[in-house]
Amino acid sequence: MRLLNKIVALALLPLFLVSTPAFAQQPSVVDAATLRQALAGKAEAEHAQRALVRRVLVRDNVREMAGRMGLSVERADAAVATLSGAELTVLAEHASTIETQALAGGANTIVISATTLLLVLIVVILLAK
Repeated sequence: MRLLNKIVALALLPLFLVSTPAFAQQPSVVDAATLRQALAGKAEAEHAQRALVRRVLVRDNVREMAGRMGLSVERADAAVATLSGAELTVLAEHASTIETQALAGGANTIVISATTLLLVLIVVILLAK
């Protein structure tokens, strides 16, 4: 019986040595160039979103409102660099709304949007601490 166990074990040993995890790996679905291009595109999009938020932060009405609320636009600007993903996307959407709205007859809407932007920045500053 022991001899049979040893023979079976010796017969199966090469099978176990050949079936390593390296052979079990599936080929990559995306090639390296496509992956690099996707990562570069994401980084470029985040850079554009940060630039949009920073353009809104330098507006006089936003600086004035931040001053009235006791907020530091400089700290908010520094906090923008720490954002990514969904936070940055939401903030950039608000900034886009502020930037694209015309002042003619829409001043109240811009103030509300700027207030929303500043409230989001307050949360970001508090989270960055």
